[in-house]
Amino acid sequence: MTAKRSNRGVSFGKGKKLYTAIIAVILAVAVLLFLYDEGFFTKSGKTVIPDGSAQVHFIDVGQGDCELIIADDGSTLLIDCGEAEYSASVLRYLDSLGITRLDYLFATHPHSDHMGGMADIVSSDIEIGTIIMPRVEDEYIPITSVYERLLDAIADKGYTIHAARTENIPLGSGELQFIKADYSGSNLNNYSAVVRFVFGESSFIFSGDAESEIEKQILSDGYDLKADVYKAGHHGSSTSSCAEWLAAIDPDYCVIECGADNIYGHPHQETLELLYGYTDVILRTDVNGTVVFTTDGKEISYECSRQG
Repeated sequence: MTAKRSNRGVSFGKGKKLYTAIIAVILAVAVLLFLYDEGFFTKSGKTVIPDGSAQVHFIDVGQGDCELIIADDGSTLLIDCGEAEYSASVLRYLDSLGITRLDYLFATHPHSDHMGGMADIVSSDIEIGTIIMPRVEDEYIPITSVYERLLDAIADKGYTIHAARTENIPLGSGELQFIKADYSGSNLNNYSAVVRFVFGESSFIFSGDAESEIEKQILSDGYDLKADVYKAGHHGSSTSSCAEWLAAIDPDYCVIECGADNIYGHPHQETLELLYGYTDVILRTDVNGTVVFTTDGKEISYECSRQG
């Protein structure tokens, strides 16, 4: 006669595993509740920045610019968005942060490596408060398809365009300081407005592709340009970041947004040499990927999506 196999050992094993799983779930829920109470999660489960802090994201869009500022109250500014081929990845990035509204969307100037994908941003489900763009003289308005698509998308959504000008705009507990130089000409780079984000004692400055001519004009007007973090003008080109400009900014960190092995040779060696006169922390999206700075208004830290 064949003896029947006892099930007691098997049953005990299943019970033990179930007990362990229940304990693990309870501990996991306790940890999540703790993190939620500490402000690390929104109700939707998306990660957010620490309470009382602001973040600046330098989003890797290849040979292009894209920066996202998130203030301490969750209000946002998206500066540029790269070529059209990157619009889907930018939208996914915003979604990963739980962002459903952009309080401000700013196209620094009408070149496709800065606003090529902006029509897709505007046409998406993201709510947009104010769209800011520089006013370009009629004779120099570009007739590119990406620029026309953006204007059409803005019109289709019923939005209006706020012309970039020198003004201060609150963003959470911080402030956006827009500086628009007086320029009229065919060099679209020089329509770029400079934006300085001040949060407590921390500051960040972005100048699009504005070249030395505009930098010197802004310097002559006497604006406070000091910043802890400098987004290198024009992807690190030698046409921007002149010596006087860098002396006024005196950065502790620099971020260069450029594509790997780009045909322009960005960043240029002469620009790097000038930057290294101020900081050893030069981060590049072609090397470091997306770079995220976090500040509580005093201390600044950063993380990169990949190590150089």
